[in-house]
Amino acid sequence: MCVFALGKRKGKTFFCNEGIKSKLFRIFDANTCNIALKESFKRPKERRCMPEESNTRQRAQKKRLRVTLPDGKVICHKSATMTYIETLAEIDSSDYAKIILENCHLPLLSTEVYSRYKKWMKPVKDGWYVNTQSDTDQKYMQLRSIAKQLGIKMEIEIGTDFITSDVKVKQKSRNRDNKLLIKFPDGEYIGGINPIDTFTQTIWKIGVDVITRKSFEYKGKPLITFSKQYNGQIQVDANRWLTIPPLTKEKYKMLRIIDSVLRLGLEISMI
Repeated sequence: MCVFALGKRKGKTFFCNEGIKSKLFRIFDANTCNIALKESFKRPKERRCMPEESNTRQRAQKKRLRVTLPDGKVICHKSATMTYIETLAEIDSSDYAKIILENCHLPLLSTEVYSRYKKWMKPVKDGWYVNTQSDTDQKYMQLRSIAKQLGIKMEIEIGTDFITSDVKVKQKSRNRDNKLLIKFPDGEYIGGINPIDTFTQTIWKIGVDVITRKSFEYKGKPLITFSKQYNGQIQVDANRWLTIPPLTKEKYKMLRIIDSVLRLGLEISMI
Protein backbone atom coordinates (compact mmCIF):
# COMPACT_ATOMS: atom_id res chain seq x y z
CA MET A 1 0.00 0.00 0.00
CA CYS A 2 1.28 3.49 -0.83
CA VAL A 3 0.34 6.96 0.43
CA PHE A 4 -1.03 9.29 -2.23
CA ALA A 5 -1.89 12.96 -1.71
CA LEU A 6 -5.27 14.03 -3.03
CA GLY A 7 -5.08 17.49 -1.46
CA LYS A 8 -3.26 19.66 1.03
CA ARG A 9 -5.37 19.07 4.12
CA LYS A 10 -3.54 18.81 7.46
CA GLY A 11 -3.95 15.77 9.57
CA LYS A 12 -5.40 13.70 6.79
CA THR A 13 -3.77 10.85 5.03
CA PHE A 14 -5.22 9.18 1.98
CA PHE A 15 -4.46 5.69 0.78
CA CYS A 16 -4.63 4.07 -2.57
CA ASN A 17 -4.06 0.54 -3.83
CA GLU A 18 -0.55 -0.64 -4.71
CA GLY A 19 -1.59 -1.16 -8.30
CA ILE A 20 -1.21 2.51 -9.20
CA LYS A 21 0.30 2.87 -12.68
CA SER A 22 1.55 6.46 -12.54
CA LYS A 23 5.31 6.70 -12.78
CA LEU A 24 5.36 9.65 -10.38
CA PHE A 25 3.21 10.11 -7.34
CA ARG A 26 3.15 12.58 -4.46
CA ILE A 27 3.44 11.57 -0.84
CA PHE A 28 1.55 13.85 1.53
CA ASP A 29 3.07 14.34 4.98
CA ALA A 30 0.14 15.23 7.27
CA ASN A 31 2.40 16.71 9.97
CA THR A 32 4.70 19.00 7.96
CA CYS A 33 2.70 19.50 4.76
CA ASN A 34 5.87 18.87 2.79
CA ILE A 35 5.37 17.43 -0.63
CA ALA A 36 8.06 15.14 -1.98
CA LEU A 37 8.29 13.61 -5.39
CA LYS A 38 9.35 10.03 -5.62
CA GLU A 39 9.56 7.67 -8.54
CA SER A 40 7.29 4.69 -8.44
CA PHE A 41 8.23 1.34 -9.81
CA LYS A 42 5.93 -1.22 -11.29
CA ARG A 43 5.88 -4.58 -9.68
CA PRO A 44 7.99 -6.84 -11.92
CA LYS A 45 6.06 -9.50 -13.73
CA GLU A 46 6.55 -13.01 -12.53
CA ARG A 47 8.92 -14.95 -14.69
CA ARG A 48 7.76 -18.24 -16.01
CA CYS A 49 10.00 -21.10 -15.17
CA MET A 50 11.40 -22.18 -18.51
CA PRO A 51 13.71 -25.14 -18.82
CA GLU A 52 17.22 -23.92 -19.46
CA GLU A 53 18.75 -25.00 -22.73
CA SER A 54 21.65 -27.27 -22.36
CA ASN A 55 24.98 -25.68 -23.25
CA THR A 56 26.63 -29.04 -23.59
CA ARG A 57 25.76 -29.53 -27.25
CA GLN A 58 28.74 -30.52 -29.31
CA ARG A 59 29.31 -29.70 -32.94
CA ALA A 60 29.08 -32.75 -35.18
CA GLN A 61 32.50 -34.08 -36.11
CA LYS A 62 33.66 -33.47 -39.65
CA LYS A 63 33.39 -36.52 -41.87
CA ARG A 64 36.46 -37.79 -43.70
CA LEU A 65 37.16 -40.22 -46.49
CA ARG A 66 39.72 -43.00 -46.38
CA VAL A 67 40.63 -44.97 -49.47
CA THR A 68 42.81 -48.06 -49.57
CA LEU A 69 44.08 -48.80 -53.09
CA PRO A 70 44.73 -52.32 -54.44
CA ASP A 71 48.48 -51.90 -53.87
CA GLY A 72 47.88 -51.10 -50.18
CA LYS A 73 48.40 -47.34 -50.43
CA VAL A 74 46.10 -45.41 -48.08
CA ILE A 75 44.79 -41.97 -48.98
CA CYS A 76 43.26 -40.00 -46.12
CA HIS A 77 43.39 -36.24 -45.66
CA LYS A 78 41.55 -33.93 -43.29
CA SER A 79 39.94 -32.45 -46.38
CA ALA A 80 37.56 -34.92 -48.03
CA THR A 81 38.01 -33.02 -51.29
CA MET A 82 41.77 -33.59 -51.28
CA THR A 83 41.28 -37.32 -50.60
CA TYR A 84 38.71 -37.43 -53.39
CA ILE A 85 40.94 -35.73 -55.97
CA GLU A 86 44.04 -37.71 -55.04
CA THR A 87 42.08 -40.96 -55.37
CA LEU A 88 40.86 -39.98 -58.83
CA ALA A 89 44.43 -39.09 -59.81
CA GLU A 90 45.47 -42.68 -59.01
CA ILE A 91 43.13 -43.93 -61.75
CA ASP A 92 44.40 -44.08 -65.33
CA SER A 93 43.12 -40.98 -67.11
CA SER A 94 42.23 -43.11 -70.12
CA ASP A 95 39.44 -44.60 -68.00
CA TYR A 96 37.83 -41.26 -67.12
CA ALA A 97 35.71 -41.25 -70.27
CA LYS A 98 34.25 -44.62 -69.21
CA ILE A 99 32.83 -43.21 -65.99
CA ILE A 100 29.09 -42.65 -66.31
CA LEU A 101 28.32 -40.23 -63.51
CA GLU A 102 26.79 -36.77 -63.41
CA ASN A 103 26.96 -33.93 -60.97
CA CYS A 104 24.64 -30.92 -61.38
CA HIS A 105 23.29 -32.59 -64.56
CA LEU A 106 26.74 -32.53 -66.18
CA PRO A 107 29.45 -35.23 -66.48
CA LEU A 108 31.35 -35.55 -63.21
CA LEU A 109 34.72 -35.61 -64.97
CA SER A 110 35.42 -33.46 -67.99
CA THR A 111 38.20 -31.87 -70.02
CA GLU A 112 36.09 -28.71 -69.99
CA VAL A 113 35.80 -26.31 -67.05
CA TYR A 114 32.10 -25.60 -66.68
CA SER A 115 31.77 -21.82 -66.40
CA ARG A 116 28.81 -22.09 -64.03
CA TYR A 117 30.76 -24.35 -61.67
CA LYS A 118 34.23 -22.90 -62.19
CA LYS A 119 34.67 -22.43 -58.45
CA TRP A 120 34.30 -26.18 -57.85
CA MET A 121 36.10 -27.52 -60.95
CA LYS A 122 39.41 -28.92 -59.72
CA PRO A 123 42.20 -30.34 -61.88
CA VAL A 124 42.88 -34.06 -61.57
CA LYS A 125 45.53 -34.81 -64.20
CA ASP A 126 46.19 -34.92 -67.95
CA GLY A 127 43.78 -32.07 -68.66
CA TRP A 128 40.83 -33.60 -66.79
CA TYR A 129 38.78 -31.78 -64.18
CA VAL A 130 36.24 -32.94 -61.60
CA ASN A 131 33.24 -31.04 -60.29
CA THR A 132 33.62 -31.10 -56.49
CA GLN A 133 30.34 -29.38 -55.66
CA SER A 134 29.14 -32.13 -53.34
CA ASP A 135 29.34 -33.06 -49.68
CA THR A 136 31.43 -35.86 -48.18
CA ASP A 137 28.60 -38.41 -48.33
CA GLN A 138 28.09 -37.73 -52.04
CA LYS A 139 31.82 -38.01 -52.75
CA TYR A 140 31.82 -41.34 -50.92
CA MET A 141 28.98 -42.67 -53.10
CA GLN A 142 30.64 -41.34 -56.26
CA LEU A 143 33.91 -43.10 -55.50
CA ARG A 144 32.09 -46.35 -54.78
CA SER A 145 30.26 -46.08 -58.11
CA ILE A 146 33.49 -45.30 -59.98
CA ALA A 147 35.26 -48.29 -58.41
CA LYS A 148 32.36 -50.56 -59.37
CA GLN A 149 32.14 -49.25 -62.96
CA LEU A 150 35.88 -49.64 -63.58
CA GLY A 151 36.25 -52.88 -61.62
CA ILE A 152 38.82 -51.42 -59.23
CA LYS A 153 39.09 -53.29 -55.94
CA MET A 154 39.69 -50.41 -53.57
CA GLU A 155 38.21 -49.97 -50.10
CA ILE A 156 36.34 -46.70 -49.59
CA GLU A 157 35.35 -45.67 -46.08
CA ILE A 158 33.64 -42.67 -44.50
CA GLY A 159 34.03 -41.74 -40.84
CA THR A 160 35.12 -39.17 -38.29
CA ASP A 161 37.94 -40.86 -36.37
CA PHE A 162 40.40 -41.69 -39.15
CA ILE A 163 44.07 -40.92 -38.57
CA THR A 164 45.09 -38.80 -41.53
CA SER A 165 48.44 -38.47 -43.23
CA ASP A 166 48.23 -34.77 -42.32
CA VAL A 167 48.26 -35.67 -38.60
CA LYS A 168 51.35 -37.83 -39.03
CA VAL A 169 53.22 -34.94 -40.62
CA LYS A 170 52.13 -32.64 -37.80
CA GLN A 171 53.41 -35.04 -35.15
CA LYS A 172 56.84 -34.99 -36.73
CA SER A 173 57.08 -31.23 -36.80
CA ARG A 174 54.57 -30.03 -34.20
CA ASN A 175 56.44 -26.84 -33.34
CA ARG A 176 56.59 -25.55 -36.89
CA ASP A 177 53.38 -26.87 -38.42
CA ASN A 178 50.78 -24.27 -37.50
CA LYS A 179 47.54 -23.88 -39.41
CA LEU A 180 46.62 -21.21 -41.92
CA LEU A 181 43.33 -19.37 -42.07
CA ILE A 182 42.42 -17.33 -45.16
CA LYS A 183 39.41 -15.06 -45.47
CA PHE A 184 38.44 -13.78 -48.92
CA PRO A 185 36.57 -10.49 -49.49
CA ASP A 186 33.45 -12.47 -50.50
CA GLY A 187 33.32 -13.93 -46.99
CA GLU A 188 34.60 -17.42 -47.88
CA TYR A 189 37.10 -18.99 -45.48
CA ILE A 190 39.78 -21.55 -46.28
CA GLY A 191 41.49 -23.16 -43.33
CA GLY A 192 41.22 -25.63 -40.50
CA ILE A 193 42.95 -28.29 -42.58
CA ASN A 194 46.52 -29.24 -43.38
CA PRO A 195 48.52 -26.10 -44.36
CA ILE A 196 49.43 -27.70 -47.68
CA ASP A 197 45.75 -28.16 -48.49
CA THR A 198 44.98 -24.59 -47.36
CA PHE A 199 47.78 -23.19 -49.54
CA THR A 200 46.72 -25.26 -52.56
CA GLN A 201 43.02 -24.43 -52.25
CA THR A 202 43.85 -20.73 -51.84
CA ILE A 203 45.83 -20.82 -55.09
CA TRP A 204 42.88 -22.53 -56.81
CA LYS A 205 40.53 -19.87 -55.45
CA ILE A 206 42.76 -17.01 -56.65
CA GLY A 207 43.23 -18.71 -60.00
CA VAL A 208 46.12 -20.76 -61.37
CA ASP A 209 46.11 -18.67 -64.57
CA VAL A 210 46.42 -15.43 -62.59
CA ILE A 211 49.35 -16.74 -60.55
CA THR A 212 51.09 -18.04 -63.67
CA ARG A 213 50.79 -14.74 -65.56
CA LYS A 214 52.40 -12.80 -62.70
CA SER A 215 55.42 -15.16 -62.63
CA PHE A 216 55.67 -15.38 -58.84
CA GLU A 217 58.82 -16.98 -57.47
CA TYR A 218 59.68 -18.81 -54.28
CA LYS A 219 63.39 -18.62 -53.34
CA GLY A 220 64.38 -17.95 -56.93
CA LYS A 221 62.25 -20.78 -58.34
CA PRO A 222 59.00 -20.27 -60.29
CA LEU A 223 56.00 -20.80 -58.02
CA ILE A 224 54.20 -22.52 -60.90
CA THR A 225 55.90 -24.53 -63.64
CA PHE A 226 54.54 -26.27 -66.74
CA SER A 227 56.09 -29.59 -65.73
CA LYS A 228 57.27 -31.12 -62.50
CA GLN A 229 60.75 -29.72 -61.90
CA TYR A 230 61.24 -29.77 -58.13
CA ASN A 231 60.55 -32.07 -55.22
CA GLY A 232 57.41 -31.24 -53.27
CA GLN A 233 55.49 -29.83 -56.23
CA ILE A 234 51.77 -30.61 -56.59
CA GLN A 235 49.85 -30.72 -59.85
CA VAL A 236 47.17 -28.02 -59.72
CA ASP A 237 46.09 -27.83 -63.34
CA ALA A 238 46.62 -29.50 -66.67
CA ASN A 239 50.39 -29.46 -67.19
CA ARG A 240 50.98 -27.02 -64.32
CA TRP A 241 52.69 -27.72 -61.03
CA LEU A 242 52.70 -25.68 -57.83
CA THR A 243 55.81 -25.32 -55.66
CA ILE A 244 54.81 -25.74 -52.01
CA PRO A 245 56.89 -23.89 -49.39
CA PRO A 246 57.80 -26.48 -46.73
CA LEU A 247 57.11 -24.39 -43.62
CA THR A 248 53.78 -22.84 -42.66
CA LYS A 249 55.38 -19.44 -42.04
CA GLU A 250 56.84 -19.55 -45.57
CA LYS A 251 53.43 -20.40 -47.03
CA TYR A 252 52.06 -17.47 -45.03
CA LYS A 253 54.72 -15.09 -46.41
CA MET A 254 54.14 -16.30 -49.97
CA LEU A 255 50.40 -15.71 -49.72
CA ARG A 256 51.02 -12.25 -48.27
CA ILE A 257 53.20 -11.41 -51.28
CA ILE A 258 50.55 -12.68 -53.71
CA ASP A 259 47.86 -10.72 -51.88
CA SER A 260 49.95 -7.53 -51.97
CA VAL A 261 50.81 -7.76 -55.66
CA LEU A 262 47.29 -8.67 -56.79
CA ARG A 263 45.56 -6.40 -54.23
CA LEU A 264 43.10 -9.11 -53.31
CA GLY A 265 42.21 -7.87 -49.83
CA LEU A 266 42.80 -11.24 -48.16
CA GLU A 267 42.95 -11.69 -44.40
CA ILE A 268 45.77 -14.18 -43.82
CA SER A 269 46.62 -15.52 -40.37
CA MET A 270 48.42 -18.39 -38.68
CA ILE A 271 46.45 -20.15 -35.96
